[in-house]
Amino acid sequence: MEQKPSPGDANRTYLSIIGTTLLLCFAWLLTGSLVLTLMIIALGMLHLARYFPDAEAIISRDPLLVWLRRTSPVIIIVITAIVFFAGLRR
Repeated sequence: MEQKPSPGDANRTYLSIIGTTLLLCFAWLLTGSLVLTLMIIALGMLHLARYFPDAEAIISRDPLLVWLRRTSPVIIIVITAIVFFAGLRR
């Protein structure tokens, strides 16, 4: 039996789309590099998967993806520091 989506589910979906868009803008402005932007977006998608049960099931079964999700804020801070200090050297 399939459940009807509640209005709260639609709101979470819209907020996740807005959050992903903001993450994309932040990543591009931060790095100016397509590769680093894609890395940050991929890390953000791991957190976004919490709102989609099928994606969450895949991520929760893989210990490496769970570890990446937990350490992604630290990874993003390291990327930010690398970009910042590379800009100071110029």
